[in-house]
Amino acid sequence: MSPPARPNLVLISADQWRGDVLGVAGDPVIHTPGIDAMAAAGHYFPRAVTELPSCVGARRTLFSGQWPVTHGMTGFDDLEPWPEPDTLCRVFQRNGYRTYAIGKRHVYPQDARYGFDLLRTHEEGRFLSPGYRDDYLSMLDQKGWGDFGLFGAGVTNNSYHARAAVLPPELHVTTWTATEAIRVMEDHVRAYGRDQPFFLYVSFSKPHPPWDPPAQFFDHYYRDPDLPVPVVGDAAGYVRSPRPFVSGTRGPIPEGEVFQLKARDLRRARAGYYGLIDQIDAQITRLAYHLWRYLLVRNTIFAFVADHGEMLGDHHWWAKSVGYEGSIRVPFVLSFPKELPLPAGCRYPDTTVGLADLMPTVLDACGLPIPERCDGASLMPLIRGEVGRLDRGLLHGEHLEYCHFLVDHTQKFIWHYRMGVKEYYDLQEDPAECHNRYADDRRARELEERLKAVLAGQGREDDFMRGGELDDATAQAHTHEPPAYAR
Repeated sequence: MSPPARPNLVLISADQWRGDVLGVAGDPVIHTPGIDAMAAAGHYFPRAVTELPSCVGARRTLFSGQWPVTHGMTGFDDLEPWPEPDTLCRVFQRNGYRTYAIGKRHVYPQDARYGFDLLRTHEEGRFLSPGYRDDYLSMLDQKGWGDFGLFGAGVTNNSYHARAAVLPPELHVTTWTATEAIRVMEDHVRAYGRDQPFFLYVSFSKPHPPWDPPAQFFDHYYRDPDLPVPVVGDAAGYVRSPRPFVSGTRGPIPEGEVFQLKARDLRRARAGYYGLIDQIDAQITRLAYHLWRYLLVRNTIFAFVADHGEMLGDHHWWAKSVGYEGSIRVPFVLSFPKELPLPAGCRYPDTTVGLADLMPTVLDACGLPIPERCDGASLMPLIRGEVGRLDRGLLHGEHLEYCHFLVDHTQKFIWHYRMGVKEYYDLQEDPAECHNRYADDRRARELEERLKAVLAGQGREDDFMRGGELDDATAQAHTHEPPAYAR
């Protein structure tokens, strides 16, 4: 009897998609029937968080199964090569899989394969490597839109204003990402047949700004009277406004991480963000249906995650990097084919998971070896029903120049040393994090001691502590120089 065929993996990621903006997560207006169906037939982890809430470090965690302190990217630096020998794609490649990457990767050098056989890339207008060619922008140029530019709607990739796209919908980067994935899979089936296993990474660059969905998606949410408004709690008093992303920014560039916008601008921003999410869901459905119906591809695991969230105006914050729910909570959905006899329709609200758990989980599901340097844990014992729950304890996350945090499904401690603030939130009583209980809840001191022990165990006392205590000034001095383009 021949051994069972190894399953394929389609890993879909989005950039800056907060975990509560999903139908399955209970958002009152968002339309995400594709991902909701994936969750309903698969396994949904509503308490998934990113260990590092910004692009480069989060993607390293996703593709290595390592915590930031292990892979070395504890902040944001998009000019640092990554010599990791055991990336997720390399493990698949070494075990006979064809490996493909479509969309945003945010690695350096930008054309380094890191274990992918084929790349189709778009890096949001970043040309950081000599000779790098952006496939999406090249397509726009071929279609006669090259001079119009990536930011033709007048919103930029760190702007928190929104306008409807002026490109035709078929040329929008979200549509292009799904189209390229379909073309690559058509070529795969044509060249290798349906029995050659593959790992397909489809990385949507949205809903990261620019917030420029096609008009049909923007208008739908702008007109919706129930579009949620930002949450404003104690944390709104800790920010300093305005704060630009780029220290030397001057002139008509409306970018920054702290804004108190007019009500109408807030509504436009949220409509743009929600519209991009709706559009991505439509393209995920288009891709999955094409694989199933037209290419007859079976025995495929689908995984959907995001690298980090988006504050979306909560507590007057935009963007990410901070330790609040909008910034760190992400979607995490797994769907398995019928060839793998697993339970279906499961959700795990009491299990906190991180991006580091994705790699060991999918390797375990595919019967492939898990590298020793993985810090994350396979979720397959829970998914297979071998255990009733996984008690992961508190997950540690961080972002250089901003914060450290400890979190599970019930509580959170944040040390925002950039602002000189310690915060404790009871997530069961206060899921929106409106009331900082650090001063009056003994559990805050317990978690603070836990964080001190974590940092000491990592050998980082000199970077963040003085005299055995967490120290703002010491932490604020532990930083790195921004790249020349961001000064």
